[in-house]
Amino acid sequence: MGKSIESIELKQHISFGAVISTIGSILIALGIAWLIALNWSGMPSALKVLILVIATLGAYAGGVLFRIKDYPMIGGSLLVLGALLYTLSIFLIAQTFNLNTSLQSNAWLLLLSIVGILFATYIFDSTPSLVIALAEFLIWISLQYFSFMNIFSSSFSVGILAIIYLAVGVGLYGLTQIHKSLDHKFSNVYRYWSVFYILLLTYILSFQSLLPVLWPSEFELTSGILFFLMGISFFAIILTIIGVSMAVGKNKLSGKEVLSFIGLVLLYVLLISLASLVSGDIYSAYNGSMSEGLWAMWLFDNALFILVILSVIGYGTKYRSTRIVNLAIAFFALDIVTRYIGFIMDFGGQMGFAVMSIIGGIILIAGGWGIEKWRRKLIEKTREN
Repeated sequence: MGKSIESIELKQHISFGAVISTIGSILIALGIAWLIALNWSGMPSALKVLILVIATLGAYAGGVLFRIKDYPMIGGSLLVLGALLYTLSIFLIAQTFNLNTSLQSNAWLLLLSIVGILFATYIFDSTPSLVIALAEFLIWISLQYFSFMNIFSSSFSVGILAIIYLAVGVGLYGLTQIHKSLDHKFSNVYRYWSVFYILLLTYILSFQSLLPVLWPSEFELTSGILFFLMGISFFAIILTIIGVSMAVGKNKLSGKEVLSFIGLVLLYVLLISLASLVSGDIYSAYNGSMSEGLWAMWLFDNALFILVILSVIGYGTKYRSTRIVNLAIAFFALDIVTRYIGFIMDFGGQMGFAVMSIIGGIILIAGGWGIEKWRRKLIEKTREN
């Protein structure tokens, strides 16, 4: 009994020490960055590069050293700091030599940063570094799309961007299966992010004001954007085929889950494609009136959102992931709040606002209690399974 209490206290001290060390590392990095910023213009280029390289290598070396000394949390925080400093170094060095002068140049630099962080992630087996790489990849996808729009003088289409995000989600699912078949701990990270991509995409598409602009009438698919879209989709499909084959071959993935995932992807493709039928209905949507087609499409979107949330809850329960269950519950609560605000905007007026606020407050309090009770039951179920 005494040993268990001592081990709990030791873990608490280690966690507290990790937090303090992380804050200290960030403060040191901010101080160095501030000093560099104050004297950046007057520094020789060689000195700028030397400072950035030493700071980045120092963070990585410190992270490895602390992990060797059996301080994994502190070491992990320093590896994260190294990843952030590496990204900062890429852009500052490019700025020093006037290389990041265009949107496409910034996209290349960010891609170079992602590749470097991924390389370090697998070398040092750092889960937080993988999270940073995936977050930067989300930014890069959007940046690269806007860069192609600028290069090929194409108009913006939410539909193309939605298909790209869907392809990325499919690719992340494939990476999840590859790592799961290899019993690699990164499978949990890829699983969480694939679910996050899907939920975020569904939430964005659930807005009625966004549906008419998915496929604007002036949009033309240029060769560059088409090539980018096909490249991302092809790479995602290949990853998924490889991952599913490996996981099924090792009996770590059921055919039912594969079919459910394919069916969900097809629903997304159908949703994004059918949105072209209500394109050009933007004026009626923003004026508060909705056509029957737009109304039906909006109902289909929100029904799909609820279906995805329920599917994600079941998915998280199956793999005993409280994080995935909590993520689904959070999006469910976000959907409720968003729809509530939409109703207030639709009713309008001071009296309508007051009445909807009172009614909505009562519903949200009761709903908050119900959601929390539901969340606790789901988490208990994941632990029991």
